[in-house]
Amino acid sequence: MPESDALSRLTPRERRCLELVALHFDTGQIAAELGISPATVNGYLADARQKLGARNRKEAARILRSSDADRKEATPTEHTGEIDRVEGEVTAGATVVSQLEPAASGGWVSRMLYLERVIAPHELGLGRRLLMIVGMVVALCVALAMSVVAAVGLVSIFTNLRP
Repeated sequence: MPESDALSRLTPRERRCLELVALHFDTGQIAAELGISPATVNGYLADARQKLGARNRKEAARILRSSDADRKEATPTEHTGEIDRVEGEVTAGATVVSQLEPAASGGWVSRMLYLERVIAPHELGLGRRLLMIVGMVVALCVALAMSVVAAVGLVSIFTNLRP
């Protein structure tokens, strides 16, 4: 079966799951993004792999991505307003959207809290790295101070309990 026929047989949910696999989302992240269970995600990916004749989910995602790239080169499409992750080479004249701007599914803070892969650490500038380090040191100091206060409180409670 030609690849284009196999791609046309994919459902919108199977396509979306493969797109998220191409963005390096794991099963749990895909399930959270789409509001479905991880078992359902695995079912969609298994069906898509079977339809495309791929050995694994990453190969199926590569097949979908290459067909989408071919289609985009042939016909220009409108911008959907979503923020896409930028991978590979950036061509001249292309505008790169900051990956820290809020996306449709949540802002950069929620992505950081849920430990999604927003940007690679080596892509952070020196200023952001230093800010991140200072923030972690401050958070560690606050946690240490809170544990000392709790320990002192417990000691005072237990010393007052003695007859």
